[in-house]
Amino acid sequence: MSPSSRTMASIGSPPQAPRPVPRLAPRLAAPALLAVLVGVLWGLMQAPDRSAETGGLGDSAEARQAVEAWETLWSELGERGVAALSPTASDSSRRSAGDTVFMRYRNLWGRIDDEARLAFQLAALSGDPARKLALIEPLTQAEEPLIRFRAHLERARLQRRLQDFESARIAARAALAVPELPERLRSDAWFILADSAWEQDRLDEAETALNAAITDDPGFWDARRLRLEVLARRLAEPRQRAAVCLDRTRRLIQDLGALPALAEDQTQFRDLADRFARQGAPTNVALALVAGLGYHWSGDLERARITLEHAEQRRGSLPKACERLILERIAGLPASTPATEQKP
Repeated sequence: MSPSSRTMASIGSPPQAPRPVPRLAPRLAAPALLAVLVGVLWGLMQAPDRSAETGGLGDSAEARQAVEAWETLWSELGERGVAALSPTASDSSRRSAGDTVFMRYRNLWGRIDDEARLAFQLAALSGDPARKLALIEPLTQAEEPLIRFRAHLERARLQRRLQDFESARIAARAALAVPELPERLRSDAWFILADSAWEQDRLDEAETALNAAITDDPGFWDARRLRLEVLARRLAEPRQRAAVCLDRTRRLIQDLGALPALAEDQTQFRDLADRFARQGAPTNVALALVAGLGYHWSGDLERARITLEHAEQRRGSLPKACERLILERIAGLPASTPATEQKP
């Protein structure tokens, strides 16, 4: 039969029943899937649970870093007392006060062009904001980076006083864009960004800028004072991560210890404690801890004891893991010695 005949016969013949499909694959798939599942479960059982190492904050890098910084803070306090929080006390160029870095530190301005110096002086003496800006504006194009930076910074400060927050931010960012400047100088521009954001209730921006300002210049009193305000507000916000809560509490303690040292006035411990205590009623355990430390370091151990004993009643407004780690520290504080007895 020719191929064409076989094809025609095939077409004309009745259809054949389909061949049965072997059922071996399902029988093999079930045991294989079960083996994989058992392997995964066994791996999970063998994997170390690191959440206990972070006090329940979780096993993220953020949680581990927060707990590590928290433990380091208390280790340093245990070794040196509140003196551990004083920023670079040996820096002989630092003054106890000053709202710009050129006032906070000696000999940063250096030698500049006489014409530029005169323009800055005339702008400082003028009571007319428009004239101030007219005198400063040409200096923003100066070749010397230090003059250019100072001009942008003064524009930012002036716009902030005029409550033109957007112009202040633009000028502050222009100051930050000037290259190859000491970090201490940059801190002033960060502070203007933070202060402008704070005035507009942009707390996330304010916190970020203040962290940068204090990193660049740990001796910046105004930045630390404002960060106390910002952090206290942020800790009152709902839905924050436990690691962030712990980190904010740590920074509050650092600023609390740094401010009296920077101002060379230890009575500020009591003033700051009163602010956070709010007549004996802190709103959460973090602020109770800060108030208790303030009284403790001022030497008022009885007020510190009362404040810390009532901290337990402030549970519930912060993440549980964060509260637990704070309360663990509070439990051991009354037996400590006050700041006046600590060795520097």
